Amino acid sequence: MRSLAATFAFVGLFFLFNPDGVIARVGEVGDWFGSFSGSAETDQKFWLGLGFAYMTVITGIVLVVSTDVVRYRPLLLVLAAGKLASSLTTGVFFLEDDVFINLLNFLVDGSLVFVALFCWSLAGRVESATPG
Repeated sequence: MRSLAATFAFVGLFFLFNPDGVIARVGEVGDWFGSFSGSAETDQKFWLGLGFAYMTVITGIVLVVSTDVVRYRPLLLVLAAGKLASSLTTGVFFLEDDVFINLLNFLVDGSLVFVALFCWSLAGRVESATPG
């Protein structure tokens, strides 16, 4: 959980301080796999602020869960819901615009849905095995 928190915090800060650079580098990686449309520069700071806030919230969720996974197990469902929303919307955006970063986010956040649900399941096993 703490590794996930560190990763979310790092990625959130990286996007906050260099959004266009991140998008450009990810676009270059996409060129290795095929021909994708270019993405627009991040001139709307409002959306950048919302994205950073989201990364802050999920970092906090994972940090809280890391202190007592069984007790805070339901927060893993909140994390899964957030990642599912992110994955599905960027999947739709990819279908509309063919921008690689949307495909990448669809795949990464989609896999994090399964990670969160797997951790939720494991925490349930620990909870049921705990005497008391």
